Amino acid sequence: MNVHDKAHDLGRALRNSEEYRAFLAAKQNLDRDEPSKKMVQDFFKKKLAAEYDLMAGNPEDKAKSEQLQHMYELIVNNPKARDFIHAHMRFQQIAADVYKIIGDSVAEGMDLFGKE
Repeated sequence: MNVHDKAHDLGRALRNSEEYRAFLAAKQNLDRDEPSKKMVQDFFKKKLAAEYDLMAGNPEDKAKSEQLQHMYELIVNNPKARDFIHAHMRFQQIAADVYKIIGDSVAEGMDLFGKE
């Protein structure tokens, strides 16, 4: 068994998955609506910045959280933006599952920095 061949097989399976095809269709639909696309881009930028702040050990900024909540409410009321966000989340879950499966399968010996 060649690991690279299996990785290519996995890549093809992901590319042909229903979740990925739905994600691409939602993205193409969103790309045709510039205001909706900008709304989603702004939401992701602010969400990522908030997540980085939390990972850096900074306390949650209530104003930023409320702004994100408001932005999300606008997104769910916009069909193109909502469909994209939901398709993105579904595909990201598939990707996370794949990463977990791979990580679990090679976990032995990867615990160099694990608990002592």
